[in-house]
Formats: sequence, C-alpha cells, structure tokens
Amino acid sequence: MAVMGAGGAAAIATGAGAVGAMSTQTYLGAKGNGGRQSAGDVLRSSNGVLRVQLAANLGTVIVNKEATPGLTTYNGLFPAPTLIVKPGDRLEIRLINNGGTATNLHFHGMHVSPRGHQDNVFIEVEPGEVHEYDVRIPPDHPGGLYWYHPHHHTTSGPQVWSGLSGLLVVEGGAGSRPEIKGLRRRLIALREGGIDTDGYWADYTTLTPDETQLYVNGRLNPRMNIRPGETQFWQIGNIGVATYYLLQLDDHEFTVIEEDGSPVWKTWQTPTLFLSPGKRYGVLVTARKQRGTVRLRQLGYNQGKAQWPERELMRLRIDGKPGQSVSVDRNFGSPPAWLDDPIAQRRVLTLSQSVVDGVGEFYIDGVMFDNLTFDDVIQVKLGTTEEWVIRNASSKSSGGPENEEHPFHIHVNDFVVVEQGSWDPVTNEVSNRQFIDPRSQADTVNVPWNAYVRFRTHFADFIGRSVYHCHLLFHEDHGMMGIFDIVNADGEGAGPGQRLPTHQH
Repeated sequence: MAVMGAGGAAAIATGAGAVGAMSTQTYLGAKGNGGRQSAGDVLRSSNGVLRVQLAANLGTVIVNKEATPGLTTYNGLFPAPTLIVKPGDRLEIRLINNGGTATNLHFHGMHVSPRGHQDNVFIEVEPGEVHEYDVRIPPDHPGGLYWYHPHHHTTSGPQVWSGLSGLLVVEGGAGSRPEIKGLRRRLIALREGGIDTDGYWADYTTLTPDETQLYVNGRLNPRMNIRPGETQFWQIGNIGVATYYLLQLDDHEFTVIEEDGSPVWKTWQTPTLFLSPGKRYGVLVTARKQRGTVRLRQLGYNQGKAQWPERELMRLRIDGKPGQSVSVDRNFGSPPAWLDDPIAQRRVLTLSQSVVDGVGEFYIDGVMFDNLTFDDVIQVKLGTTEEWVIRNASSKSSGGPENEEHPFHIHVNDFVVVEQGSWDPVTNEVSNRQFIDPRSQADTVNVPWNAYVRFRTHFADFIGRSVYHCHLLFHEDHGMMGIFDIVNADGEGAGPGQRLPTHQH
C-alpha cells in the first residue's frame, strides 16, 4: 500500500515551479523562432535530482484551447508535464491520488528496479493517499524517449484515457552525438480522446475509431515550423490506450536513429513510421528546400477489430532562411554484446481471447492475470540471456471472436527481435519465416494475428517481480498480462508487497 504523510513537501513544487523547470523552447535548442511549444510544461533535473509533485485530479482542463470537464490529469495539465532527467539521476515523485480509484506509476521502457519505491507496478495508491517514488536511474542508462502512466490493474486504460500520461526523456543517446546535438528537437506526444455531446470528456471505450480524436501534444492539428533544408530531431511517442498510427509526412522521409528509448546501431530511412500503443521512435526529418506547408498524416491502420481511419495530425510550415541539413551513417553504433551469449532458456507464450457471458476475456497461455498462481510465474536468472517466442492466436480461424493484433510489452529489460513469421494456431505450423538482421532494441513489438515474433533479452542488473502484457490497455486490464521474477544466485527475487492477484492475503 501507499506511504502516507507530507514529509518533504516543502522541497517539492508542482507544475512550472518544480525543480529544474524550463521551457520547451529551451529544450528544443531553438536558434531563432522555434515555433509553437511542442510538449507543454517541461521539468528538468538539476544537480542530479528531479523532484516533482504529481497530483491526479478530476476536473475541468484546457484541451485544445477549450475548457473541458470530466478529465483526470496530473496537476490539471493536458498533456501531463514532460520530465527530463540524465543518466545517474534520482527521479523523486510525490504522487497524490485525488481521484476516485486506486492508481500508481509505471515508467514505461525505463531500465530501473521493479522493486520498492521504483518501477513497482504492484504498488496501490488508494484515493486520498500519497506515495513517494524514488527512482534510481543507472549511470549507463540509455538516452532517449520514454513515458509514464498509471499501471493499476483493471483501471490502467480508463486512467490513461482520462489524461494520465506524459513524456519522460533521458538525456544523451542519439541526441548527444556531435552531428545531432545542435539540431532543433521536437517532442511529439500522440494520444486519443474526445468530447461527448454534452461537452464532457467522453467515457472510456464509448467512441468508435471514426469518432475518436487524435491529439498531438494535446492539440488537434497543431502547427510547427521548419526552415527549408533544415534537419530536425523528432522524438515521437504513442502514449494513448489503443490507437495504431501509420505516420507519413508529405513528400518527406524519416531517418530512424532511436527506437523505444535506445539509439539504433543501424539507421534506416522509411516513408512511413508505424507506432502501436506504447511505441516510440527518434527520427531525423530534413525539410525540402521548397517553402510551403506539408502535413503529418495518420494513414490509417487495420488492427483487426478496430479500423483506424486516415487523419491529418499536424501542419508543418517550411519557411524562413535556409537551415542546416544533416545526414548520418547507416552504421550508428554497436549491438549489445549479450546478443552473442548462450541462450539460458527458451520460452513460448501464446496470446488469445474469448467472450464469456458477453464479456471479453484475454489470456496468456490460457490464463487471465487475476487467476495467476506461482506455477504461472516465469522465473529468470540474473545475468542470463533468454529467447522468447510470442504467438498470437487471437483470430477467427482459431475459434476466437475477433482478428486482433497485440502490441507485446515487457518491463525492466529491452529485447532484440531476431525472427518473425506466420503461425497457424490450429495446426501449429510455421510459415513465411523471416530471419532478421537486428538493427535496434525495443520494449514493445506488435504481433499480428496468426503470427509470431521471436526475440532475445538479457536480464542484466535488477532482481524483482514485474510484468509483461499486451499494451492495448483494455486487453491488459481484462487479463492479457503475465508475471516474471528475476532472481539472483540465492533465489532472491520478488520484493515486499509484490504479491500475486491470487495471493493478496
């Protein structure tokens, strides 16, 4: 349960008054006109620590320049404050729950401890309670884009939908390279939502994809600018609950230099960028030399049950004096050494779903999260490398109610995808095998129906209990989540309070 008390409150401020507060314009490194602010309030660490008070409050919030009732937000802000830290920093967050249901915090993609007062998703902060987080960021933590949001089981989706999510940046990484360091940066937070006929923020799951609005940094179709020929560094995160994005910038390409918070070791160029829920990319965008306005578009995506329509997301004005163009080599770094380690354990996980008494149920290996026992907990040994296969049996051909893709996400450690292909859940036959030449690490990967993904992952630094799950938050809240324990040579793993749902007492 949460830690109560107001100790240390005088040293912690909210909103723009937090330690190390600075403008988005400064973070973007703008030289001259940086355009509109791209990510709302930005709070940055100072002298090795970022102390922030986040109060989850229900009330009326400014959304797209309009006062909108019915949201629950951190400090009354939509989007939530962007947090910027450095490797080796301490992130101290005083979370105040003024909402109506229990909540907590998850630091998505961060390589930090899953125990104690850090990235511990088993914490429950009840209404009216306060919890003090103290996240110790390792000195060698990758620099890149992450995000934070509630991870309280059964209510993660409604809470993120209502406004409780924000960007988290670890400095360094690709952005610190000499050829990129001086570029203007854009933080771009993508999320969905909408307003009902009474002018209130719509209830969770009530809007169809056609009715759902897609917000860029809390705005509908905002404007940004770029100079002719200028290269900018964009860090784009999907911090919503369900939307799949297939992004395209008119007449331009993206050069990918960062994935899920880590620099890639082989860059690539692409005309489109695919972001399932929870996904992030860092890309270079070089403007054409011709002045004018181009648009960042959602091309639309068929997730199976949900068909996301095409939309205009943002207008990019190309204007002003010519800017500096930058290119990067394809060889951008080195893959992690553990990729060549012997495989200590191979595992296969199967995602599926059904409808029982009119209610959707979602499973991993046939078990819902609420029914997990110790026999269902994966135990991995600290310092080992494992290979996991994630299979998706959510299809009509296998007897399921829908064809659905699932974005698989694991906490604590990244992974490297090495193979993908088709898989028939009825015959167990594999086809269309594609062996992948790895170019980056990830913490979220999309798995189409009747398909599989194989990845390798290394459990390097922390012991404790954490989770893996589908990042379609409705699926996670309704069962598609599992538990793993990282244990040391003495068998020590799960920390105090990290109980299974079936062992709460």
